[in-house]
Amino acid sequence: MKMKIWFLMLAISITGAGFAQNNTTKADETFDLSPGHASRRFVFDLGKGNKMQIELSDMDDLNRFTNMDSVIRTFLADIEPLKDSLGDELLSRRIDYTVDSVGRKKIRIQQLKPKGSSFLVRDGEVSALKLEQDTIHFIGTVSFIAKYTLRKAFATTRHYRVSFFVNDLSDLSMYMDGSLSEKIQTLQNNISSPWTTTRTRGTAYLNAEPSISARLPKGFVAGGDFLNFRISVDIQNYKSYFVPSFSLGAGLIISSSHFKRDIILSWDPHFFFARNSQDKLKTFRNDFLTLTWGQGLVQDNNPRKESHLLFIMSLGYLIKREGDYFEKNTFRMGAGRLSLFGGKTKIEPAIYFNNFFKGVTPGLRLIQSF
Repeated sequence: MKMKIWFLMLAISITGAGFAQNNTTKADETFDLSPGHASRRFVFDLGKGNKMQIELSDMDDLNRFTNMDSVIRTFLADIEPLKDSLGDELLSRRIDYTVDSVGRKKIRIQQLKPKGSSFLVRDGEVSALKLEQDTIHFIGTVSFIAKYTLRKAFATTRHYRVSFFVNDLSDLSMYMDGSLSEKIQTLQNNISSPWTTTRTRGTAYLNAEPSISARLPKGFVAGGDFLNFRISVDIQNYKSYFVPSFSLGAGLIISSSHFKRDIILSWDPHFFFARNSQDKLKTFRNDFLTLTWGQGLVQDNNPRKESHLLFIMSLGYLIKREGDYFEKNTFRMGAGRLSLFGGKTKIEPAIYFNNFFKGVTPGLRLIQSF
């Protein structure tokens, strides 16, 4: 009973935390993207401290920026009527410029006041000094048909973002000279060519154009910690029974650029079927609370993607018992998994035992995750 209460408290706390953190506004939903929206990120050094950053979930979207002159020219024309809203040039400004899949444009302008005043003194003359850069985000949405293995194709959207970090908004006009388009074309043509990773730790430079850098070669974004939810439909053999079950779990992915660890706590109800004395079919449910821990290499530079873990084991404890199928204090321990179909289907060898390895029974568990 105490175990049930503890598990219920855990589930409530996870749900409560999720609601507590959902403080996004309509403006945030319109102009901000989720931290994990991009699978590729590139930084372009434009000189004098100015930079351009491109974030993509699909490399095909880079084609939208092969004519950056036109993109910048259109943006400057669209904000011309809003000059009065840009405020004091000495303030740091952030402008979000979004274009949806049908071409509608939305603009948000924010002014970020510094904590204090800064001044430049030269030859006895005092002038105000601007220290923080202006930020301009170009955000777009692309509608497409997603096709995944073992899933029916469906319509969805993806996002891209091009950001400029410049000393002043007026600097943008300097880049309508074809130079950005050339850099993007160079990136497209040389994305798979050698990158240098030895100059700065955690930064890779494109050999064909050293002003282009990324966290990893080819611009892949990986690493970070994520809350993860898992659901699977399973079947296992236990003694002379084939036992269907399902699993609902929540856990944490802890990852670096190349390596990750998965920690998952799940509820696994097992179902047995038998006829009672009235010859009516009755269902007996036996619930396990399972802790799974694994570690391995990041697959395709995406820590959330199913991967073939180098080590994984699970330990489940029987928290609800119906019928005489399991002894009291039964444990289920699994070690190692054979992954099939991109990691969505797994086969796990397991043993069942009670107390301190009494009544050991081997089994195999087939796991189909979604």
